[in-house]
Formats: sequence, C-alpha cells, structure tokens
Amino acid sequence: MHKHFSLSTTVYRWAVIAGGGLLPRVKGVDEEVVERAMESIRSWRSRASPLATGTPRTKGGPSKLGPSYLANVARPFFQGVDPGDSTYVRAYRAVVYGIAEYSTSLRTVMLRSAGRRLGTMLVRRGDVRSVDDLPRVFVLNRIGLLDIVRESFNRTSINIYECMSCYGVKYVGSTMCDFEAGVIEGAMELLVGRNRTREVYCWGLGYPFCGFEVVFE
Repeated sequence: MHKHFSLSTTVYRWAVIAGGGLLPRVKGVDEEVVERAMESIRSWRSRASPLATGTPRTKGGPSKLGPSYLANVARPFFQGVDPGDSTYVRAYRAVVYGIAEYSTSLRTVMLRSAGRRLGTMLVRRGDVRSVDDLPRVFVLNRIGLLDIVRESFNRTSINIYECMSCYGVKYVGSTMCDFEAGVIEGAMELLVGRNRTREVYCWGLGYPFCGFEVVFE
C-alpha cells in the first residue's frame, strides 16, 4: 500500500509541476500560444475526422512498450513553441514507463487518479471555469491539443492531438492515456456532473490521435 501511494504521489507531483505552464505566465505570450494552438487543432481535426472511421495502423501486430516510448517524443506544435519540449515529455514518460514496467494495471490506476486530482485542482483554483477553457489549459500545461468535437446533454466527444502520453508511440494494442482521461473526467465532474471518460482512439491502438467519450451519469 505504501509503495502504491508513493507512485501516485510521484505522478501527481509531476502533474502539479505541469501546472506551471508552457511558457512564463505573461498574458500576451499565453494568448499568442493559444491562438497558434487553435490553428493547429483545426488542421489536426481535418485530418483526424476521416481517420476515425478508417482502419487503424496495426500491421505486424502489437509491439511491447519498450525504450522507443522514450525516443519518439518530438511533438510538432509544442516543439515549435518550445525547443525543450522533448526533454519535458521524455521525463514524464520515464515516470510512466517505470510504473508500467512494475505493473500495467497499476499504471492505469495511478495515472487516472493523478489526472483526476489535477483536473479537479484546475477547476477549483479557477484555471478552468467552463468546458470551453479546457483547450487553453491543456495547451498551456503541455498536456496536448484538446479539441471538443461534439457535445450533447449526456455525452461529449473530445480529441487530443500531440498527446504527451502517446504521441508517436507504436501500436501496442491498448490505450495509453489514463492521465489525460483522468484530467478530463475530474474537470468535467465539477463543471457538469459525474461521468465516465473512456478513451476510444489512441496511438497505442494504431490511430494518430487520441479520442475520448465522456458519458454523464
């Protein structure tokens, strides 16, 4: 139990560090980054929509998560904004990889729990006041390019492009983004209500983007 708590605390502390933002918290700089991100999101969306109904890239069967998880970390948008982004992502993935080597089920539990805590914290401290704030906050915290694809009274569909957990990962036969799912689930619970956030598209499943279904209870 103590070891599990320590791992959860490690990931949560990393999440809090991420909350420091992509660049110094200067309003003009933030707005410029967000504006560029919105352009990138629109470009990604046009490419992701047809891929969502296509066949995932699964040739050769699933690979085992290995050291390449720490190598394929160059995210086009974020690297363009901050050349040091690869170092940031590699350090985060090293923590994730270490947990996965110990136990894949533990990785799922720990990362989702840490994500939920960050999601609720972002709402409680006022960074996220509505669902429309999520794309901005995800960009400035380097989590990824969040795109609200579809909304209804009981369901919301969200894509994330250039996700820090899985961008560039080889097909491994499973989803990878428990942390991001947790952030969405935690924030949405305070903003809208109890929900279950499930990842349905992922680099780990052979798709070049992440997709989440948020179903409200």
